[in-house]
Amino acid sequence: MRQVLAVALMVAAGAAQAGGPVVVADDPAVVAPAAPAGYDWTGFYIGLSAISGTFSDNGGATSDGTTGYGLQAGYLRDFGTLVVGGEVAYAKGDYDAFPSNDWTATRLKLIGGYGAGRVMPYGFVGLSSYDIGGVSQFSDTVTIYGLGAKVAVSQRVAVGLEYLVENKTNFDSTGFDMENSEVALRLDYRF
Repeated sequence: MRQVLAVALMVAAGAAQAGGPVVVADDPAVVAPAAPAGYDWTGFYIGLSAISGTFSDNGGATSDGTTGYGLQAGYLRDFGTLVVGGEVAYAKGDYDAFPSNDWTATRLKLIGGYGAGRVMPYGFVGLSSYDIGGVSQFSDTVTIYGLGAKVAVSQRVAVGLEYLVENKTNFDSTGFDMENSEVALRLDYRF
């Protein structure tokens, strides 16, 4: 009987070890998706603007609404979060109260912005050749400054909103101080 019991134990022990040790599998590693590549603002662009603003003289003694359109061309260089560049723009419009009088502005801007992916808030400074036409004609070089933001809706197209101020003391030696404030809705194409 002992022999039968010993054989039974050996058979049972051999069968228990035949499958090997029980291995518990680790949970699969979770791999985070790759971060999307940042948008690169570097390149030349051209665009169109729709403009609405207010022209005032002598500290706001008189003011008038303005509407117009613009064309712009520029170059931006993206250094990561810092974006710098320049722009040349031409704008034309008229005064709401005096539609027979028109204005034109040729502008040169230095731009500094923050590259936050597809959004770029920016500021700018520069000069403008501002001309008033109509019955009386005036022209002068004025300083400009402002803020704006662009949103890239594709790799080539960006929409933006910009606030610009042009001002000059003793505009065209006339004795009045001028200030032109504008808001422009912009559409740019980058190539």
